[in-house]
Amino acid sequence: RDFDRFDRRTPTAAFRLQDRTPNEVAEHLAQRGIYVWAGNFYAIAGAERLGLEASGGVVRAGLAHYNTQEEVDYCLACLHELV
Repeated sequence: RDFDRFDRRTPTAAFRLQDRTPNEVAEHLAQRGIYVWAGNFYAIAGAERLGLEASGGVVRAGLAHYNTQEEVDYCLACLHELV
């Protein structure tokens, strides 16, 4: 394998916000033009083991090399509205 290629991979973050379901978070962000996913992403066993499956799994956000710092800050500000 060519491990030098890993520095070009796009990071994916999975997270939860206290007192909010992943669907609530995804809908809130979508209303503000930020598109993420909610669920278990075919990792049902992992979500179950973490105790997250019954409450909707996680929020999954992907970042790409063309995302700007301002876009990340905007996403974080939108998340802050929920906490």
